[in-house]
Amino acid sequence: MEEMVVQIVSKENILPAASTPDSLKEFKLSVLDQTQVKLYVPLTLFYHNNNTSDLDSVISDKSKRLKQSLSETLTRFYPFAGKVRDDFYIDCNDEGVHYIVTRVNVSLPDFLSKSPGDEMIKRLIPAKARESPLGNYVLIIQVNIFSCGGIALCTCISHKILDGSTYALFLKDWTAAARGSSSEIVHPSFTGPSLFPQIPSLLYKCPIDFSKINFPSQRFVFSGPKLAALKAETKVLTSECVPSRFEVVAALLWKCVAKAASKSYENSLGKPFNLGVIINLRGKNCVPKNSVGNLVWLGLAQCKLSHELDHTTLVNQIKKCKAQINDDFVEALKGDDGTPTFVKIAEMITSEETSFSVWITSMCNMSLYELDFGWGKPAWFYFCNLYFTNFISLCDTGTGGGIEAVVSLREEEMAVFENDPELLAYASVNPALL
Repeated sequence: MEEMVVQIVSKENILPAASTPDSLKEFKLSVLDQTQVKLYVPLTLFYHNNNTSDLDSVISDKSKRLKQSLSETLTRFYPFAGKVRDDFYIDCNDEGVHYIVTRVNVSLPDFLSKSPGDEMIKRLIPAKARESPLGNYVLIIQVNIFSCGGIALCTCISHKILDGSTYALFLKDWTAAARGSSSEIVHPSFTGPSLFPQIPSLLYKCPIDFSKINFPSQRFVFSGPKLAALKAETKVLTSECVPSRFEVVAALLWKCVAKAASKSYENSLGKPFNLGVIINLRGKNCVPKNSVGNLVWLGLAQCKLSHELDHTTLVNQIKKCKAQINDDFVEALKGDDGTPTFVKIAEMITSEETSFSVWITSMCNMSLYELDFGWGKPAWFYFCNLYFTNFISLCDTGTGGGIEAVVSLREEEMAVFENDPELLAYASVNPALL
């Protein structure tokens, strides 16, 4: 493949098809939004071009459909056409989504056949994604058009109002609008701020730290059969305790990261090496499943740093962590009455006694590979981590019931981690996509 060149051909703002009413011009964020990190998260969907007609006409038609349907979707997701004022408000001023189109000089099949790594993916991400969202657009979209007519659709979401589930909800609506499928249009719920009201006096620093150094990210793929084998080897007491795909993969990755860290930090053996699990609150205690916003909580799974950790024990720790974030937990946080509880838990999470050594988030089971604009389902989805070391993101594979993990570690730890025989018994390192 020749050297890839990505050239910007246009920039514009896509406005909502209808103006936002004056009564909705100011969107009040929830306390869960208030305390979120101030950054963009780039999420990219790759689509092949299966139309053999005139290429210029195909590209023109796709571009028109994307922009028209996005404009329609923004009327339902009206805060996304605004700007982030601060930690507490979105100005719903209808300035629109910043929309960039590029042309890429190589074909999408060539690009995917080279097993693109994190550094190649970053070239498809808009430069603005590295800026702070404060005072900036809620959404930045870059449509990268390959020489064959294939598309890499990069959506940079401001974490001030969007989490992974909100992204999936928004894309489900956008793709339904693009196909003209009115029966699949989404009706988002904006009840988060009333369920979890702001706490302006809250002194809270998100425990996920920005990395001040460059770090490698690597992709690992667990096939369906390998996942089945891993689950089969996880000892359970009863059939009710059978672990999920997420739990067995998260536990294995946590274990292997701990082993790599134990070789770098011998003097830390026996100290906490906890896993921060980002847990979805939707569906718990009447939190609507179509909720927009950061409806997630930071769970804590605990272990001590060691050269040897038991996989089943770690699975059970993750299960325990998830079980604690239940209906009663959510009820205790809701409304003005939940403020003291929220403050108390936030203080515990950010205290020196509580340490998060590695983080994991999951976009599995969000039907990302069903997101069809009318020219076919995506060939690949990629979560690009620009900011955090010791961070793991999971998503489904396109077929076969597998899981892809993107793992970001410090360089010396990655060198150990990606060569761990126990990990490689179940996962392939950045396998070819075609």
